[in-house]
Amino acid sequence: MMKRSFTLFFKFFLIVYFFTNTALTKPIPLPPAKQLMVVVTDGWSNLQGTIYCFEKHHEKWVFKFSNAIVVGTKGMGIGDGLVPLSISTAPVKKEGDMKSPAGFFTIGTAFGYADYKDAKWIKNPYVKATDTLICVDDVHSAHYNTLVDNNPAKSDWNSFEHMHLKKDYYKWGLFINHNSPTVVPGDGSCVFMHIWGSDHEGTAGCTAMTEANLLKILHWINAADSPLLVQLPKEED
Repeated sequence: MMKRSFTLFFKFFLIVYFFTNTALTKPIPLPPAKQLMVVVTDGWSNLQGTIYCFEKHHEKWVFKFSNAIVVGTKGMGIGDGLVPLSISTAPVKKEGDMKSPAGFFTIGTAFGYADYKDAKWIKNPYVKATDTLICVDDVHSAHYNTLVDNNPAKSDWNSFEHMHLKKDYYKWGLFINHNSPTVVPGDGSCVFMHIWGSDHEGTAGCTAMTEANLLKILHWINAADSPLLVQLPKEED
């Protein structure tokens, strides 16, 4: 009981930290979220961590559930989110650095291998990950950090990520709005929540978990509640 109480206390402390700490370069109002996901690792270079999910009821944050996650193979770096963070000792996320972005982020479209009719239960916009759906990671492309249909006749990209894989990594997922909607070439692209390979296998910059846990989040999350994602190492408390 004491361990659970400490965990919840820490999570609420972390939320308050983000809304008030001087790591924010200047006070910026955040969207009126009713759902909050908080991802925490032990340090900037750690790949294992936990996601804690909260809902706002009568102006109070209520803990819903939590589960294990992994982030980038090289840990985290400060990303381009809703508010600019200033942490002098922290790395900064860049394209191809194998780091997940730290900061505040809104959540974009859900995606998966299922047909639209089989994904009607998802309460976020949904895109089917067909064989031709890609995410562009070419910093020179006008479509950098966006999901597009791979049409070679109209393409201006030389590198991209297939969204329909032979493995189940993208069987279900959520687009994390890092470096979006204002896109800075080279600041990182194609950051998702998706299914992990294992609890010891980091990602290229995404946040990953078991399929069962991702499905729990997908059943819970609702675009109408303006969900926010916060990611930061514990060492910044």
